[in-house]
Amino acid sequence: MPPSMQHPSRHVWDFWYHFDAEAKLFHIFYLNADRALVSSGKHHFASTVGHATTPDFDSIDWGDEDSFNILKPSPGHWANTSIWSGDVIKVKNGYLMFYTSRDRNQDDGLTQSIGVAYTDNLWSTQWQVLDTQINPSAAYQTKSLDGDLTFHAWRDPFLFRRQDGCIDMLVAAKTSAGAVGCNGAIALLTLATADFPAAIRGEREWNYLAPIAQPCCYAEMEVPQLYKNSRGSYELVFSTWAKYDFAPATAGQGGFQSLTLPTSGGTSEETISFSPSSQDFQVLIPESKGLYACRIVPELDGEIIGFDSQAGGIRRSGIKTKFEAMNRDFSDLIVVI
Repeated sequence: MPPSMQHPSRHVWDFWYHFDAEAKLFHIFYLNADRALVSSGKHHFASTVGHATTPDFDSIDWGDEDSFNILKPSPGHWANTSIWSGDVIKVKNGYLMFYTSRDRNQDDGLTQSIGVAYTDNLWSTQWQVLDTQINPSAAYQTKSLDGDLTFHAWRDPFLFRRQDGCIDMLVAAKTSAGAVGCNGAIALLTLATADFPAAIRGEREWNYLAPIAQPCCYAEMEVPQLYKNSRGSYELVFSTWAKYDFAPATAGQGGFQSLTLPTSGGTSEETISFSPSSQDFQVLIPESKGLYACRIVPELDGEIIGFDSQAGGIRRSGIKTKFEAMNRDFSDLIVVI
């Protein structure tokens, strides 16, 4: 595999991006922390969001000394701890970042929610953090449980649009039903397009649909995404550590995995046949290859790119899936903040 691209002074892991097609430039948003915290695992609880750019993921411009801290916890906000993985989309009057964070005063301090931030300029070093807080419904664990293999999960949002006028969001979650330790799931939330601006301001609740995946064989299904494959079907992808992978088809390899979702009589998002209980998973890259929290990058022939789980930094895999993007064009929507 190609070498990992390292920040000059920070430990870097999960990332997400927005591609500026006109400038042919990827804007990368990444989790980062002081390298001194990595050996103790404390970097997860001190992470902020940084901004970098690249034309091709072969080299990265990490910006200046302000660029690694564009979104950070605010003492007076519910998101008053570290920031975890998110998503970024372009709307007509700017950009929205959906991110994960926690309130240190709630439960054990590990209960997660989805928040929203706004900027009118992707190069900004200061995003406007909104009060919006998207919490799990009763169908999902609302806090950590004793005896679980991992703590609470309600994180890693990923948005796309359907032709029927709805906006969907995937979230890494745990179902409230099922065996503890095997109830990792991927939640599916939806909104009518007309309700999206109000939901961004926290004035409208998302609708909680049945999970897109609840296979009862993972402790966690992290960083979920959805893409189209060359056969006209859809690929639900996610990451999991090998020690939390109990799927019959994966031999406990963990890593970056996929589930093919067939269509029923068409090729639009409305005809996706969700199979929540399916365990027919495919390992795209096993954990042993040293990449985690991978993203499919359709602009680069669907190449799989993740973070180096040993040394940190962002690394190409060289594996090109040819997967295509869902509709992630939100540029017709105006959001009044």
